[in-house]
Amino acid sequence: MTAAAGLVAVTLVGLVLAPLPGWTSGELSVVQWFSAHHAPAWDAAAGLIGTVVSPPVGFVLLLVTCAVAARWIGLRRAAVLLGIAGATLAGGIVLKVLVHRPRPDVALLVSPPPVDTSFGYPSGHTTVATVLVLVALAVLPRRHRAWLVPAGVVLVAAVAASRVYLGLHYPLDVTAAAVYAVCAFAFLSALVMTRPARRLLAVVHLDPCAPDAPSSDQPSVPPEGDHA
Repeated sequence: MTAAAGLVAVTLVGLVLAPLPGWTSGELSVVQWFSAHHAPAWDAAAGLIGTVVSPPVGFVLLLVTCAVAARWIGLRRAAVLLGIAGATLAGGIVLKVLVHRPRPDVALLVSPPPVDTSFGYPSGHTTVATVLVLVALAVLPRRHRAWLVPAGVVLVAAVAASRVYLGLHYPLDVTAAAVYAVCAFAFLSALVMTRPARRLLAVVHLDPCAPDAPSSDQPSVPPEGDHA
């Protein structure tokens, strides 16, 4: 219920708040401040981040992560997890088209980025980064969450800041992307565990609760010998 409410809220914010001239003007001032304070080292770092978590590269990373995780959590659960991640990314694209918010006007920036005519809300790069962190949380042993959660927050924040720094997104775009990704991932994860969804998945032998899949109490713990 909370995840669904979050999705509705993100959509409404994009449709109602983001188009307001006063709100956009305030966000633009933040983007312009970053644009006026560029430095070569920061430019290189932001560019590298943009490449690593770009949607095409990010999806490849998801494929690799789920393929490796299949030996720990089972092929069925890995396939379902990849489907949840992919559907979350696809939903972000649908939300972009629905809201159709333009990116910051490069003519108003001191250090303008290359012109990107695609829509900006929510940020695709921030969505990818958030989904990667969520997938890692789903497949790694629970004892690693103490460091993975703060590391994931830092990663998502760095990606979000880099997109605003480059002048490619407004702050609301990147914030909405992180909230959207968490809510969509949680909603879909709960959805696949419902009885109707499990019956449909069972038709293609992908029921995540099938007997040969690990139990939900130990979703991703590999044999101890694998940590040597």
